Amino acid sequence: MLTLWSVCAAAAGGYFYSDSGIVATGRGGAWVAGADTQFAQYYNPAGLIRIEHPTVNIGWSGVKQGVGFSRLKPGLDPSSPDAFYPEAINQAAPFSVPQLGLATPLGDRVALAVGFYSPFAPSSLYDEEGPQRYSIKDTLIYQFSIGPSVAVQPHRAITLGLGLQWKYLQVGETVDVTISGRDDPSGDVAVEARGVDPFTPNLNAGLLFEPIEPISVGLAVQPPTRFQARGAGTLDFTGSSLEPLLNQLTYTDDDIALNLDLPWVLRAGVAARPLPKLEIEGAVVWQGWSSLDDISIEEIDVGVDSDSILVPEDQRRVDEQIVLPAGLRDTVSLRLGAEARIHELLELRAGGFYENGALAPDEISVALVDTSKVQLGAGASTFLLEERLRVDLAAAVQLFRRLEIRNSTVSQIDAGVIDGVVPAVVGNGDLRSSGWILGVQGQWSLTSLGGSR
Repeated sequence: MLTLWSVCAAAAGGYFYSDSGIVATGRGGAWVAGADTQFAQYYNPAGLIRIEHPTVNIGWSGVKQGVGFSRLKPGLDPSSPDAFYPEAINQAAPFSVPQLGLATPLGDRVALAVGFYSPFAPSSLYDEEGPQRYSIKDTLIYQFSIGPSVAVQPHRAITLGLGLQWKYLQVGETVDVTISGRDDPSGDVAVEARGVDPFTPNLNAGLLFEPIEPISVGLAVQPPTRFQARGAGTLDFTGSSLEPLLNQLTYTDDDIALNLDLPWVLRAGVAARPLPKLEIEGAVVWQGWSSLDDISIEEIDVGVDSDSILVPEDQRRVDEQIVLPAGLRDTVSLRLGAEARIHELLELRAGGFYENGALAPDEISVALVDTSKVQLGAGASTFLLEERLRVDLAAAVQLFRRLEIRNSTVSQIDAGVIDGVVPAVVGNGDLRSSGWILGVQGQWSLTSLGGSR
């Protein structure tokens, strides 16, 4: 039973669907050198120096990743009309991401913000008996940060930013593991793992260099975060071939620990303003997922209750610690965005990015669809009530690379109950994915904005 608790780990790597933020989404994420609202806390805290009035911000984003996976039946020619199982489709509702904050200048050379912000990580929900059940049945990942950020301008051309973060992580997943190595419900054991890390401290830092008025250079860094999510895990043998041999079918450990690291994130951008009301930015974002060597699940205390000699004594307990290799690689995102004030009441923006995936194609499954992808976004801002109220809107679509996977390394998870079981490969098939993001944000200034760049 060595790997029954490792299922939750697969959802932890490369899971950023997209960076958050309404204005940034409309600019394709190119918002490192041009960040100028409370949400600069996320992208580059040095950008807070551009805030001219005390401002309250509240917003909401909805995010959805659609996934369709047609799993190839073992041993069949893909050209055969019966070669694939029915398509498994992600049925999860759009995931809601709120945001909230307050930002204010403190004199001419200091600005402060306190806010709640989160990256996008959509959830998934599939048919419990579907052909994808050995990779995923459902998953939930929610991570956010709360804290203060400050920007200080020691020189007209240089601004430094620093943010302190209280980070929260919630993860959960269900999947079927195998006791037989066959694609057969009688060999399945249902596993559920849920965990929460309510508080892990971290920080981020940023730099804004503006040698001349039309040019801004932005740099930002987010150090790695080590989470330890504590929660419960459940094994359910109902319907399996072991059911007649067990005195109890469901087993729960109410206190397991899931350790995982989120990587270094480096951002850099250059913004140019060839016209007073036009800004164009190119940016690059690097995430060091390859540093996530493994994910550990610790403090496991579960035993299987059986009087049968067919379940040996030495195979009735789960190991206290399980280490699962992550096998991820670094990702690089190239971004380009622009915005223009076309009227005193209206600002428009657009942009996009390309990013490579954190997994090689033969390592991808529906548990983590992270192929190379393109995001295209657009947005607008309107200024009302003598510019004291600003409303931002954004929409984006994501297009993931379609895959025809024929040499998958993704296999069933072996429950370890029966010696000599060889888990079946379950990752071969045709995979498609696309998604969308919608967001709206209101910013209320306590005094008149008095114009905008």
